[in-house]
Amino acid sequence: MSAICGQPGAPGCPVCEQRGDPLLTLQAQPIYQHPVPADVVVPAPHTVDLSWVSCAACGHAWQPRFDRSLLEVIYRSHYYTPAPDGLAVQFRNDFMALLLRLGLVGQRRVLLEIGASDGELLADIKNRSAADCAYAFEPNADNAAVARRRGLDVLQEFFGRKTAQAVERADLVYARHVIEHVFDFEDFFDGLQMAAADSADLVLETPSLDHHADRGSIAPFHIEHIHVFSARSLAKLASTYGWVLRHAEVTSAGNLIAWFRRGGSTVEPRKPALSGLQESVAARHVRLRTLLAGRRLIFWGAGSAGVTLAGTIGREPELWTDGNPAKVGKRFVGLASRIVAPESAFAMVRAQNSDGYVLVIASSFVEEILPVVRSLGWDGEIFDADGIHLQGAAYA
Repeated sequence: MSAICGQPGAPGCPVCEQRGDPLLTLQAQPIYQHPVPADVVVPAPHTVDLSWVSCAACGHAWQPRFDRSLLEVIYRSHYYTPAPDGLAVQFRNDFMALLLRLGLVGQRRVLLEIGASDGELLADIKNRSAADCAYAFEPNADNAAVARRRGLDVLQEFFGRKTAQAVERADLVYARHVIEHVFDFEDFFDGLQMAAADSADLVLETPSLDHHADRGSIAPFHIEHIHVFSARSLAKLASTYGWVLRHAEVTSAGNLIAWFRRGGSTVEPRKPALSGLQESVAARHVRLRTLLAGRRLIFWGAGSAGVTLAGTIGREPELWTDGNPAKVGKRFVGLASRIVAPESAFAMVRAQNSDGYVLVIASSFVEEILPVVRSLGWDGEIFDADGIHLQGAAYA
C-alpha cells in the first residue's frame, strides 16, 4: 500500500503536529470489511499489515500510511450493506437519545448529515424538527439510493470544500462514524465553514479511543479507520477550526459523541492511557485462538467484527449468518463461506442433531442480537467477539 499520509519513521500527528510513537501493529488484516455478491471477483491482495501511531500530547491515534485511492473505492463500492428499518439501531438510538437530551432536535430549518448511510436517522430528525430542508452527503451508491427513496436530497459525493460550495447553510450538522475516515481535515472543516450557519450546532460520533484502549479492544482498528479519536484529540481538532466542545460522552457500545458550537471556552478532556495496548491485543488473540480451537462455530455478524475475528483465529466458521437479509448469499472477499439466514443456520445445526456448535456474536450490536438468538431457540454456548461468555448476560 502506498504512503499517502506521513513519512516512515517520523509521522507527525495530524491533529497537533507532534511526533507519534508506535501504538499498535496488526498483521494480515482484511482489506474488505463487508461481504460482496458471491460471484464478484476482487483482485488480490485481500489482506494487508496495518499499524497505528499515537500522540502523547493530544491522545490521538492514526495510520501514518494508507492508500487513499483504495479507500475511496471501498467507500463507494464495498461499504456498509443497507439494512431494513429497525435493524442494527443501537448506535442510532444512542445518538438520537443524546440529541433529545441536549435539546438539539427542536425546531430546525436546515439539516445536514455527512455520511448518511441509508438516511433513516436524517428522515427521523427531519420529521421531529419539522425542518424545511434535509440533505446529505453519501458517497456509497447503494446507501444513497435508499436515502433518496426516503425523500431526502442526497449528494453522492465525499464532503469537502469543493462539494459544499453550493449547498444551503444548515443549523444542525452531524456526522456519525465519518471523521475517522477523513483523509484531509482542513478540507473537511473548510467544507463545514461553507455548509454550517454561524450559529449551527455540530455533532460528531466516532469510536472512542479511550474506551477501546482501556479494554484492549481492536474494534476500531481496521483498514478503513485512518484515525481513532480520544475525546481530547477530537476536541483539539475541532477547536483548531473554531468549533468549541460543549459536551462529550461515551456510549455503552464505545462510541464517543461530541457536541460543538463556534466560540466560547471549553475544558480540555483528559489524555487516554494507551500504554500496553499491543500486549493486551496479543493476549486477546491468544485467548480467542485457545477458546475456539477445535470448536464448530457459527458467527452471527457479517461485518468488520466477523471478518476480523476469522482472521484472528485463522479460519472461517462452519456457518456464517447475519440478521440483515441483504447479506444472505454473499461472502467476504477472499473467503469461501456464503452467509445464510439465521433460521437456516440454526436449522442446519438441528438437522445434524448436534449440540457441539458454539455461537459467536461477532458484532457491535450484541444487545440487539442476543434476544433474537434466544427467540429462535438457541440453547448452546454463546460468546461475543472478545470471547466473553454471554449465557446469563443482562442483554435480554
